[in-house]
Amino acid sequence: MSLKFRLIMLTSIWLILIVAFFNIFIYFFFVRMSMLSESRVLWNKAQIILRNPDVHLPDYWSNKKLLNEFSEPNTLIRLIGSDRIVHNQIATNDDLVQHPAVYRTSYHWESERSSAGRLLYVQVPIYDDDKQVGQLEIGRALNVLNDYITVLATALTLTSVGILLFSVVGGLIYSRFIFRPIHELANTMQEIQHKGAFAKLNPDLTRKNDELGRLGYTFNEMIDRLQENDKLQKQFVADASHELRTPLTVIESYVSLLGRWGWSDAAIRKEALEAISSETARLKSLTGSLLQLAQAHKEDKPEKQPTRLTPLLTSISRHLSVTFRRHIELSEPSEDVVLRIDPEQIRQLVIILLDNAIKYSSDDIALEWYRAQHSVVIRVIDKGIGIAEDELPHIFERFYRVDKARSRQTGGSGLGLSIAKRIAELHGGTIQAESVKGQGTQLTVTLPTEIELM
Repeated sequence: MSLKFRLIMLTSIWLILIVAFFNIFIYFFFVRMSMLSESRVLWNKAQIILRNPDVHLPDYWSNKKLLNEFSEPNTLIRLIGSDRIVHNQIATNDDLVQHPAVYRTSYHWESERSSAGRLLYVQVPIYDDDKQVGQLEIGRALNVLNDYITVLATALTLTSVGILLFSVVGGLIYSRFIFRPIHELANTMQEIQHKGAFAKLNPDLTRKNDELGRLGYTFNEMIDRLQENDKLQKQFVADASHELRTPLTVIESYVSLLGRWGWSDAAIRKEALEAISSETARLKSLTGSLLQLAQAHKEDKPEKQPTRLTPLLTSISRHLSVTFRRHIELSEPSEDVVLRIDPEQIRQLVIILLDNAIKYSSDDIALEWYRAQHSVVIRVIDKGIGIAEDELPHIFERFYRVDKARSRQTGGSGLGLSIAKRIAELHGGTIQAESVKGQGTQLTVTLPTEIELM
């Protein structure tokens, strides 16, 4: 059973239950109010009859004409004595006469149903000198009311059937508009499955300010992200294949050279082994960088924890100074801060920036940080070869190298700054580069975060 059919069925059943409840209420309310109205008419008629003084005297009850002036169509009037015997009676409806005579000492009214319809009776005590001497009973056959009730029941039934039909037809029409986005979403997903190509929903559906519109908008956003990830994956594979092909080609060439001449020529053998060793080291570095980049793109949320910034940067600068035998000058404010960051990722980011500065400069390197409004700024400054202005916009692209020959000598893969940018973005930050050819480069990382002063 489809969701559309179930929705129409549930809506129709619920609507019919509501209509049936109100119809039953209206029916019984009308009958009740009509009976009360008719009973008041009979009470008033009883008061009129009791104004006749002869009615209060049992000796006059045998007079056949005593009640004739009160006779009406479809009416019963009877006088019941304290001996529970009917002493006088006039009736214009045979069904009313079938009602048994019951003697009561209080006011009473009741109704009953016969084959002809509803019958209404009222009983009123008759007093003579504050002593009850009998009872006046008036009955009436409610023929007109019966006709009204029949018309009312027919109208309510027809109304219920009409509402049911309109609810089903209206549900079919309305559900077409409601389920149109869902059908289009299902068709789009099937199209993606069959064709293997990305597709998005019609913007007319996603612009609606309702739950289905938000569903369509979220679906299109998901498709955009999948397309971007697919594009990045394909680019990653293509770039990685291109970068891996060069060292493998070099290794293959030197292995071939060794096979032809290496056994008899020591110089060729030495040159080939050095080249193979160099390219192998480059392959190892490139593979590590690829794994780092893949991991950076895989992680959606860094594992943040409170981290003191000054000890972290001090540890990195000392380690690299000893490793590369280069002086790294750390400038820091007098007050330290505690940041909620992933310390390992930030360590990797700073190492990448310092590693680039070490590779492409020979003078001292400056590492500084300071607090800005709702952010922390980390900056690495070198006085190296610099970067041309037209190449600055591309340095954060994967596998991009400003000087291909120099990068090969320094072991650069063109992935470091791309990884650094990804780490900064994962922390909600930015990374920017400023450089002048031949004068040096300045790389600035801004991490917008709440900080705690130490």
